[in-house]
Amino acid sequence: MKNRLSRRILLENSVIGALGLLALLAVAVSFMPAMRCTNHLRHLLEVGSMAARLFSVLLLILLYNLYQRRRVAWGITLFLLGISLLRHFLPGRRPFWPVAVPEALFLVLLFFFRKDFCCPSSPASLRRSLLTLGAAAAGILLNAGISYHFARLHTPGMPRGLAVWESLRDACGILFGVYEGSASNSPLGRFETGMFWFSWGCMLLALLLALRPWLERFFWTEAAMRRARKLVLAYGQNPASYLTLEQDKLLYFGRTVEGVLPYGIVGSTVVVNGDPICAPEHFGAFLEEFAAFCRQSDHKLFFLSITGRYLDEYKKAGFGVAKCGEEARFDLANYEISGKKGAKMRMNINHAAKAGVAVHEYRPLEHRDPALEAALAKISAEWLADKKSGLLRFTMGTVGLENPMDRRYFYAADASGTPCAFNVYCPYDGGRGYMADITRRTHDAPGGVTEKIMYEAFRVFKGEGVQTASLGLAPLANLLPEGARPNSVEWLLNFVFEHLNAWYGFKNLYRAKENYSPTAWVPGYYAWLPRIPTPAMFYAVVRIQTQESPLAFARSVRRARRNAAPPVPPAAQ
Repeated sequence: MKNRLSRRILLENSVIGALGLLALLAVAVSFMPAMRCTNHLRHLLEVGSMAARLFSVLLLILLYNLYQRRRVAWGITLFLLGISLLRHFLPGRRPFWPVAVPEALFLVLLFFFRKDFCCPSSPASLRRSLLTLGAAAAGILLNAGISYHFARLHTPGMPRGLAVWESLRDACGILFGVYEGSASNSPLGRFETGMFWFSWGCMLLALLLALRPWLERFFWTEAAMRRARKLVLAYGQNPASYLTLEQDKLLYFGRTVEGVLPYGIVGSTVVVNGDPICAPEHFGAFLEEFAAFCRQSDHKLFFLSITGRYLDEYKKAGFGVAKCGEEARFDLANYEISGKKGAKMRMNINHAAKAGVAVHEYRPLEHRDPALEAALAKISAEWLADKKSGLLRFTMGTVGLENPMDRRYFYAADASGTPCAFNVYCPYDGGRGYMADITRRTHDAPGGVTEKIMYEAFRVFKGEGVQTASLGLAPLANLLPEGARPNSVEWLLNFVFEHLNAWYGFKNLYRAKENYSPTAWVPGYYAWLPRIPTPAMFYAVVRIQTQESPLAFARSVRRARRNAAPPVPPAAQ
């Protein structure tokens, strides 16, 4: 299977390389006016040698994006090849077979491999691209059509009854090579040249914008959601697995095995949240398949928050690996808060109980309560306003009440019955575990309210036979246990934890999770390919979680810390 995939990649890259040679040949020929085939190319591609060069430049721009398997590049290339191929067979023209045959072959092969060109473009870039294309269309319809019509009416020898649509037709013909245009030294010829460059300039800019990678939510369909959810519930052993279903991620479905993987991209780095999700016996094959997918499209690969279960498989596939923190895990059968270890947890729970706090589970799939949902939304809004910044994305989920699916909601009401805090839990390990993904509270909620919600939820889960619970990863915690020999990445991450705590408060988050007296601290890891990571890969890790540059994020966090009141430690974000 691996050899067959490699042969397919090699064949696709050969087609892309041959297409590049054709484009280079077209550029070279356009500079050789004495050659007979030059005139053929000028007629077949665009008007004049500069248009032939533009057509070739378009193909050369598309080549690298085709190599990265970008869907937009594939579609534009097929369009250009189709237009060029059709021109061979316009009335009054003879096909130039040395060009027509390769173009037809490339068209067929690229269409055959269409499923492999699945990397989409960013939504912001596509919007800008469409706006730029709109400007080009305006140039064609207005400047190139109406203005051209009046320019022709004022040209000696032109019929006075010339229809606007004929001018528009000829203007488009100049742009796409059907109509030859006027002499270049005449006023009308100069207008045609300006019109040509304006329209093609807009289209080139639109192309460059459209090729900026990866369209969020491009693959989100109901069928994809159902398929991903089925796999997550069956094989999602990582507590972060359920976040696969958040729509801030792209989905890669296995081709050689049945599996799904959530990812995003920054620059040329693919970032994955958690482990690939598939049957344990297929893990190695699925990991290798996705690594090959990234290699064939010239992307680097970085996995966040993977567990230790498949660590040997990552190393076997050539990944670099480093510990990235520890996860607060609870064995619900043995979890208790008695004794010295649970003293602080007990104190906080008792404080909330004395304040009249009561905890309830909300089951939106059984009965919707608009008033309660409005109250929870108000809590979220207040929590976000108090936080002001530092909200991580990609590795954190959302409240998700618009589509609850398998999430569990527990909320606390104060003595007056007003909701003042809530937690959202996501299943993992086939429903044998739940992770506290969201914990939110109002600024004036009674002390200990979050701890009380957590404890009561754990009791409910335990009564249902759930085996474990998780508070998620404490980033960068306990990276260098005594006697350990860290690698360079672990040393760097530990330096961030020890000396850059003011940037995000890693130590505070670890202490907050520690207050819940977890049964065990389970190591979490990063894995990356190639084995030697680059600064751009670490930049991608920060950028995909903050949606802004690391420097801007650090400034916003420090500004929020200066303005914020002393915080009540949360269990998670």
